[in-house]
Amino acid sequence: MAGNGRRASKATGEALQWDGVKRGPDLPATRPDGKEWLPFTKKYYMDFRVSPQAVKLGTSLDWYSVIDLCILKDNFYHHPSAVAAAEIRARENEFGITPLARHALKWDAPSTDDLGAGDNRDVNKVSEQRMLDLRRQQLG
Repeated sequence: MAGNGRRASKATGEALQWDGVKRGPDLPATRPDGKEWLPFTKKYYMDFRVSPQAVKLGTSLDWYSVIDLCILKDNFYHHPSAVAAAEIRARENEFGITPLARHALKWDAPSTDDLGAGDNRDVNKVSEQRMLDLRRQQLG
């Protein structure tokens, strides 16, 4: 089948780069219901604060939205549901957390160094560790 004459699109916006500044407020000591945060949620929030995407957040209201996302994720790990998963995906798309979301926002992918959030972590090891952490959380 012949193509339509268009080439594959590529994000043409600015490249995301972390500038070395940790942004946003500290995560509250406890969840709104007074319970402890899961360790993974604390790490997720800290990683977001030092991510290239954090550079895009400009107001305290933006950060409240990130904290809301953390509440959703924390609740999801305690009580998984399709509705919660869909809401988490939608919010993560708004923040450009996935490659597809960055493409939709027309943000060019950060370089490998930028993904490491400044500490020279191996990106594949981070992904592997994240999956192991998720499995541990889900299985108890």
